[in-house]
Amino acid sequence: MNRGTITLIILVTGILMFSQPGLAAGAMKKWKDKDGQWHFGDVIPPEYAQQSHEEVNKQGMTVEVQERAKTEAEIAEQNRLAAIEEEQQRKAAEQARHDSILLDTFSNVDDIEMAREGKIAAINSRITLAEKRIEKLEKDLNERMETAAAQERSGNTPNQELLQDIESLHRQVKNQQDFIKSQNDEKVEVMASYEKDIERYKSLTSGAQAPEQN
Repeated sequence: MNRGTITLIILVTGILMFSQPGLAAGAMKKWKDKDGQWHFGDVIPPEYAQQSHEEVNKQGMTVEVQERAKTEAEIAEQNRLAAIEEEQQRKAAEQARHDSILLDTFSNVDDIEMAREGKIAAINSRITLAEKRIEKLEKDLNERMETAAAQERSGNTPNQELLQDIESLHRQVKNQQDFIKSQNDEKVEVMASYEKDIERYKSLTSGAQAPEQN
């Protein structure tokens, strides 16, 4: 059977189906079987239900194309790409908000640098205060350790209260040292953040600051 004969059979089949009183009023479904042959009907066989098909009107014209059902892998990839796009949109919105705050808060780069130095000065003040606390704590610690050593030299065991004081002072010194480290880390982050803000501010205002061309 040649291609022309097959096409004629399909067309005649479609015409006959749409000429049936019960089918002519509504849309019909059109699908291909495993051999690539087109079929018409109001219900798609289960084995072809997940593949693409068309909705055709009573004139035999396609009014809608229903794509095949996606595989689990395709759905997973679609969700992955959607998540990436959502994250990109979130970052873009966040950058837009930050840019707006940057432009509304500062008039020039000098203002940003001044704000940076203010934060660095505040951090340095906290570090200096912590260093002074350590100095006092270590002085108290040394005094208690000398007392404990003297008691041991005299053949006595240091009392429990003294030992607890020594342990507490060690812990307080360690806490202050950890605090200083965290402040130094914050200082590095502040410097990097403001450097980034300065570069961003320059980028945002470069057009406005550019000299006019004659």
